[in-house]
Parts: sequence; structure tokens; C-alpha cells
Amino acid sequence: MNLKNVWLIDDDPMNNVFNSYLIEDHFPEIKSESFLFAGDALKELDKYPRLRKLPDIIFLDISMPIINGWEFLDLCLERHPWLKSRCKIYMLTSSINPKDPRMAVEHPLVSGYMQKPLKSSFLIEVINDNEAKALQRK
Repeated sequence: MNLKNVWLIDDDPMNNVFNSYLIEDHFPEIKSESFLFAGDALKELDKYPRLRKLPDIIFLDISMPIINGWEFLDLCLERHPWLKSRCKIYMLTSSINPKDPRMAVEHPLVSGYMQKPLKSSFLIEVINDNEAKALQRK
């Protein structure tokens, strides 16, 4: 498997724990890293190219304190334009705002949108799809 690292960015620690276990259960060779604040994930990305483990996939919540999901994406576009070619970002949210799915589809960094909780079928589809694309690039 080429995919090695998944980041979970969500201010709800229980969601991060649940999603980590779900990933570990289906893909034990993939490591997950959790961030309760989007700003902490940005600080990690700021370490690039010294950052040893770039995320292959990010599951990103929308409603978070200090820096929300949309602000995180805009800051990534500004500070880390290389991210689009190195990582897939999926919005994973409990937001009921009808604008959010449309905004996600239109955002250049977003590859998909899913209502919480993360479902096994969606996780498997995302991992398998990204794994197939990684193999095609080789």
C-alpha cells in the first residue's frame, strides 16, 4: 500500500478516536494522526519540506474554534499550494448548512464531502480510490 498517513482534523476528540480506530481496523498499515485544532495541523504543514510524514489524506471538520475548516483550506492555498498535488482533503462534518456541500465541491483543495460519522464504506472507497491513483502515477 502506498498510502501511509491520514490526518484527522476535528475539535471533537471522540470523533478523532472513533475515526482512528476505523482506519486502524480496515487499514492497519496506515497511520492516523489527530489534530483538535486546525492551527496545529497548519503548523505541521509549515515544517514542509522537513516534515517527514506528509498526509496522503486529510479528513477535515468545518465547525472548529479559532480556525474553521474553510479558513484552514484558504490558509493552505495561500501557504501550501503544493498540497493540492500531494494530498486529498475530504470534508467530514456534522454541518447542516446547505451551502457547505456546494462550497466543498467548488473548493480547489477538496476532493469530497461526507456527513459525520465517517462510515466504513466511504473510508474504504476513499482509500482504495486514492491507492489506485497513486499506483497509476508510478
